[in-house]
Amino acid sequence: MKQELKLWYRQPAARYEETLPIGNGRLGAMVFGETGQERLALNDDSLWSGFAREKNRPEARAYLSQARQLIRANRLAEAERMIQDHMLGEYTESYLPLGELQMDYAYPGEGRINDYSRSLSLHNAVASVSYQTNGVRYTREYFASFPSQAVFACLRCEHRQMSLTLRFSSPLLHQVHASEKGLEITGQCPEHVDPSYCPREDRIVQGNRGMHFSACCSILDTDGCIDVAGDAICISSASVLVLAFYRGKERVFGKGETYALLKEKHVRDYQSIFDRVELYLGEQKDEPTDRRLEQLKEKDDDPALYALYFQYGRYLLIASSRQGSRPANLQGIWSWEMTPPWSSNWTTNINLQMNYWHACSCNLLECMEPYFSLLKAICDNGKETARTHYGCRGSVLHHNTDGWACTNPMGIFYGNDRGYDGCVTWSFWVMGEAWLSRELYQYYEYTLDADFLRRTAYPILKENALFLNDWLEENNGVYEALPSTSPENKFLLPDGTPCCVSKNCAMDLELIQEVFIHFQKTCDILDMDDPLLPEIQKKLAHLAPLKTGSRGQLLEWGEEYPEKEPGHRHMSHLYGVYPSELFAHQTELMKASRISLEERVQHGGGYTGWSCAWLVNLFSVFEEADRAYQFLHTLLARSTYPNLWDAHPPFQIDGNFGGTAGIANMLVQDRGGDLKILPALPSAWKNGFVKGLRIKGNRTIDIEWKDGKAVNTRISTDDTADTGRALLADEGNG
Repeated sequence: MKQELKLWYRQPAARYEETLPIGNGRLGAMVFGETGQERLALNDDSLWSGFAREKNRPEARAYLSQARQLIRANRLAEAERMIQDHMLGEYTESYLPLGELQMDYAYPGEGRINDYSRSLSLHNAVASVSYQTNGVRYTREYFASFPSQAVFACLRCEHRQMSLTLRFSSPLLHQVHASEKGLEITGQCPEHVDPSYCPREDRIVQGNRGMHFSACCSILDTDGCIDVAGDAICISSASVLVLAFYRGKERVFGKGETYALLKEKHVRDYQSIFDRVELYLGEQKDEPTDRRLEQLKEKDDDPALYALYFQYGRYLLIASSRQGSRPANLQGIWSWEMTPPWSSNWTTNINLQMNYWHACSCNLLECMEPYFSLLKAICDNGKETARTHYGCRGSVLHHNTDGWACTNPMGIFYGNDRGYDGCVTWSFWVMGEAWLSRELYQYYEYTLDADFLRRTAYPILKENALFLNDWLEENNGVYEALPSTSPENKFLLPDGTPCCVSKNCAMDLELIQEVFIHFQKTCDILDMDDPLLPEIQKKLAHLAPLKTGSRGQLLEWGEEYPEKEPGHRHMSHLYGVYPSELFAHQTELMKASRISLEERVQHGGGYTGWSCAWLVNLFSVFEEADRAYQFLHTLLARSTYPNLWDAHPPFQIDGNFGGTAGIANMLVQDRGGDLKILPALPSAWKNGFVKGLRIKGNRTIDIEWKDGKAVNTRISTDDTADTGRALLADEGNG
């Protein structure tokens, strides 16, 4: 019998980072569980500021050759200034909150609260609240259904003593119409929202060109009295109230479906994905989750909490990435600010990619569909950016994108005409789409789906290979990447000036190699004689080499520059170790990478949540169990909120997903043609088992271990891959 997996608490949430998140990919809700005024903070994944408009900068192309000349002349600061002033475009738009559904309770008598409990079941994806007041029991259930495309709430009370007022509020421009059937909401998003770090005070421009939206909160069932008071609804003398919140004005679930049936459909759908994987590291403690987290900081004696954290990471991706939705963004789907951190967009120099590190290995194939859909849109838009900005064929994406799938290099605030000091460090990086595309070939390796490879992977890999082929510059028979930056990191020039622009950064070269190799393998599998193959084969053979430094370390840049921040959070030059498999059988590069990793750690690397998660995965690949476990413990003890969300800080969901991938990599790795069982099993997990993890070749694996040694291993072909293939086959290449 499976253990009960749940997050639970003895008090309501006091802040968003304590709420219980539910979601169906398109709609998200954060449950506070308050007793006086219950709040559901709601998100619709389609709500973004802005409107479709051109952000590419035609004049940028004229400066590319000049920037390259400056770099070759070692005038790097001047090259960076030229890029800053002439080659950037506007920042992305922002992901926006929908609003809050509020339920103001009125209690007879004193209203003292007793026996309070708030929980989220990972087995059925249902959040619950229960308490007593004046001897009367109140309960609530919430779930976000994918089959019904709605968020449901069932509020109950003994003896028909429930009285509450239902209302909706939003920071967006909106109107609410109340009737006995429920609330109808319409509104319009701003036409522009600057990133939160923009120095202007008026960062929100409402205008009249932003997207329109509508939503409904329908009353499905109640035995109470209903009265309409302006834009609110008053319910009195009720023992039950069932609500459904959904996008648009038309619901997709049947009018005759009972709450019990709606819940059954939701649970069946959710469990068809979640139940594929089971991890046992010991019995779950019967203590509140926030207390367990605090105890872990004091004494690390709760291995089952890591299993709960692992399964929570799987739950969060199911809740924020389903067929037809947008992919999980920086905050998954749960955001509550009009100017959220980093616009709550898709940051593509690590964060979006990390969100999906665990999707294949943790048996969540369906969750990949939104990722591939966004990648297709990026590929389409990136062709114009490649042509306009660089005169290149193919497609390009820089360090982030948004709901409009913009692809230009971003470093200019709205209304300005040039970037600001330091912005090139993150804004000018042409490898975003190249990194995103690695999941295409990896998905094929896990599923062996040749139709997906032909219809989805090949066209995108072709556009990436085209761009990188044209981007490379020949210099004395060697093909070089320039201008080149290493994501968000800087080195020091001889005069001590921080700089980010050079040539042949390690990550650029690694990504170019990987795209070319994956494209070649794809063509070989599909028996395609693509005319691009001879070009990339020539350039791959003469690509600028990766270099090692005076301490034997892998160099992050093409030369051995002193680092501005030796303990920088990005491990970009170690991409070839993980998530890539490029270095899998290259002993010298692995050795140099291990030296670089140790230096980064010794200088404080891994100080953000997602960066710490990356360290877990890197040390797992190096098969250093205790070091991997050390940073996994740090991730939970230092970078995790009470509701187990990752703390960058602030909240970023990538650390959750990277941590889940790290646990999977500690247990099994299928990399570079080698299958490794328990490669980084920590001594703290002496006994346990895992079932249903995916390995390559459309297979799953079950492992049981005792005293740190595998005692039973079972590998089988997994037919659940058919579900993922069916979803993606319908997408084609459109």
